[in-house]
Formats: sequence, C-alpha cells, structure tokens
Amino acid sequence: MRRLGHHRRLGHRGRTILAVVVLLVVGAALGLGGLKAAHKLHLTTPSSVAQASAGYDLNAPTAAAVEGRDLFVANEAGNSVSVINASTGAHLATLSGGSFAFDRPTAIIALGPDLFVANGAGNSVTEINGNSRTLIRIISGPQFQFSHPIALAGDKGRLFVLSSDGPVTALSTTSGALAGVAAGSQFGFATPRGVAASGNDLFVTNSSTNSIVKIDARTMAYVTTLRGAAYGLKNPIGAAIDGNDLWVTNEAGDSVTEISIRTDAPVRVVVDHTNLPTPGPITVGDGYVFTLSPPGVSPMVTQVTPNDGTVPWMMCNTNGPYLFSNPQAAVVSGSNLWVVSKASSSLTEMNTDSGALIRTIS
Repeated sequence: MRRLGHHRRLGHRGRTILAVVVLLVVGAALGLGGLKAAHKLHLTTPSSVAQASAGYDLNAPTAAAVEGRDLFVANEAGNSVSVINASTGAHLATLSGGSFAFDRPTAIIALGPDLFVANGAGNSVTEINGNSRTLIRIISGPQFQFSHPIALAGDKGRLFVLSSDGPVTALSTTSGALAGVAAGSQFGFATPRGVAASGNDLFVTNSSTNSIVKIDARTMAYVTTLRGAAYGLKNPIGAAIDGNDLWVTNEAGDSVTEISIRTDAPVRVVVDHTNLPTPGPITVGDGYVFTLSPPGVSPMVTQVTPNDGTVPWMMCNTNGPYLFSNPQAAVVSGSNLWVVSKASSSLTEMNTDSGALIRTIS
C-alpha cells in the first residue's frame, strides 16, 4: 500500500520530542485475536535481522530513552539499564548494582546529557551521566512526595515526576533540588497515567475521570481541567507533545485526541477501531505520532500523521516477527522507532516512515 501524505511529512522532520511518556497499561487482556482479518493497513515488510539477547540483560523492560547515539532501556525485573547502540543494535553495557539504587524502574528520560530513571518500588529517581554511564545522584526523601512514580517528563531545566496517584514533583535537572510539588484536592488526580511538558505548561491524564489536568510548570499551581465530549477522552492514558499540540491516547475509545497547547481546545479526535485498539503508550518523533496497543493476542504499533490525523499504517505480529508482546514504550532515534516489549523481554527496531522491520533483539 502506498503510504499517505508523504509530502506533508517533510514539514515535520524538524520537530523534536518534548516529552517521552512511558506507561504501564493495567487490566485484563482483551480478546483482539479477531482483528487479524480486519487489519486493512498492513504493509509487506522485509525479513527481520534477529539478534540474540544473550548479554543484553533484558528483563521485563518497561521504558527507553535515547541520548546521543545510545539507547538506554530500563529493566523492571532486572533492576538494571541496558545500553545499546541505537544505530547498530550492539550491546554496549549494562548498568546495575547497589550504587544505582534501581528498584523496579518504571520510566526513563534523557534531558541533555543526563538520564533520569524513576524507581517505582524505591520511591526515588536515579540520575546518570549518559556519556560516562556513571551515577550522578540518587534523589529521594519525604520532601519529594514520591509515591510509586510511573512517568517522567521534562522541559526548561526541570524534571517532572508523576506518582501513581499523584502528586507531580518538579526537580531541577542541574542540582536535583526540589522545585515544587503539585498536590492537593484541587488537582483532582484520579488514576493519573501520563505526563507531558511544554514550556510553562504541564499536562496529566486522569484515566478514571476522562480528563486532563493542566498545571503551571513554573509554580506547580493548578490551572484548569480539560474534559467534555469534544475532547473524546475515554480512559486517557498516554500523553506526548508534538510541536504546539498535545496528543493523548484513549484506551477505551480506540482513539487519540489532539489538543492545542495555546488554546487548550481540541483540534481533532482520531478514531480507528481497527488500527487504534486500546492504545496506551505514545511517543512522537521524525514528524509522526506513534501509539502502542499492548493488550490481547494482537499487540500493535500505529503511525498517525499530525498534519491531518490520518493513520497511514499499523503493524502487528501478523506482518512479520516483530515480537510485540505487551509493548510498554517506544522512542524515536533518527528515522527509526524502537519499541520495548515487556512480556517478551525484547526490542523491535522499525522504520518510522513505513513501519518496516529492521531488527529484533530477544
């Protein structure tokens, strides 16, 4: 199938990822096996280049981030971070041991030369120098109000840490010092799942109340709550920033919602019951939006074009040996998309344009 909107994509190539959101999608597996015959946007893909995971130390990976030429993968069950060459797929190192204080890591983000890892069971954040792969500091203590942190975002020298039931904690990326906490009933946190930052704006998805909380990133004060039929929010999960827009996945709506950061108004709701089933994790890069649908027997990755909200393709395991199994995160490196699958302890590298399989590491 010829991919749609290729000429539009060129105008997006300069966009950068402002927030990478890593999410754990919870719930009973859904029966999606019947979708195989309905996947109308399948593309023919070349044979994969498989690499054995021996030495990669992948162990229930849940999150990934790119810093320079390196891919850093957080292993929840392994209490470690695997470092991989993002171009060749070669294993470079595994960071582990007591000094890093990894404790069921749930999220990772690259901000400048440093990596920040959220430790879900440790109620802490580990900061690592991405170049030397050495420990900078462990950020922990009651003043930070960490409570099972699950997602990270960052912008303008600040790191934002979302805990599983709130609050959101702001940290200085240079010193690790506390910069503020968004906590209290005025925020209405109700099963918050994703966080995204852009300039002075911070957004948190509330899956239980079908809403998005907007916070002033400078003061960590409550601004407003976005909700209503026009937004199409149905169990919103993931959040990511692409240029001037916020993109949110709706797990119960088989859809993604695009919202203007400038006006807070909905731009469009992209609904596709076949190619966007129960989307959760989301990322942006190389001029595209990518969503992951973890549940069931047919997990998939879907590409959305920001210009017009079209869905040029989706890929699942019936396209080839992608090894998707409960995919939990994705990150863009140049023109390639890396997908992290927790259940299969594997990584899948894909072409961002076509979705073609480049390699798997399992």
